[in-house]
Amino acid sequence: MFLEALKNAKSRTKNDDVNVFVETPKGSPHKYDLDESGLFRIAIELPEGQCFPFSFGFAPNTKADDGDPLDIILLTAGTVPAGALIEARLIGVLKMENDEDGKMARNDRVVAVANMSRVYKNIESLSNTREGFAWDIELFFENYNRMIDRPFKIVGRGDKEEAYRMLERAEQAC
Repeated sequence: MFLEALKNAKSRTKNDDVNVFVETPKGSPHKYDLDESGLFRIAIELPEGQCFPFSFGFAPNTKADDGDPLDIILLTAGTVPAGALIEARLIGVLKMENDEDGKMARNDRVVAVANMSRVYKNIESLSNTREGFAWDIELFFENYNRMIDRPFKIVGRGDKEEAYRMLERAEQAC
């Protein structure tokens, strides 16, 4: 069901924002992956007391430099269900590397704000978020990768223009 719908989903909306397909909802203690059959599979269970501080998904019909759809961290005040398609605007990039088959490779995460969010509606860039916000997300990814015993490194941050350039490259690569 989801795979059929995703094949037809556009990566961008009519107003040039991005569609984000949510795999893992904010607050979930599990990392979900959409498998080749269209079902959600639990990929990882976080340690006791930990959960995803944001919704995590991807832009449909894109292919990032790592060969997967473009990863999107979606900022919303509350949770949205896995499988939701949410219109959002890009606000920046968290640049990261992790081990892929014994070699460090870029695995950046684009950060987006859900258009329907009242809490984040005035956020236009990573620098507009509260102090320490990007660091909190980076720390989550450091802990997440340590938990699965995968080497990981923070490389830097990028602005919303860089995020939209990444989206364009990922659309063209698909």
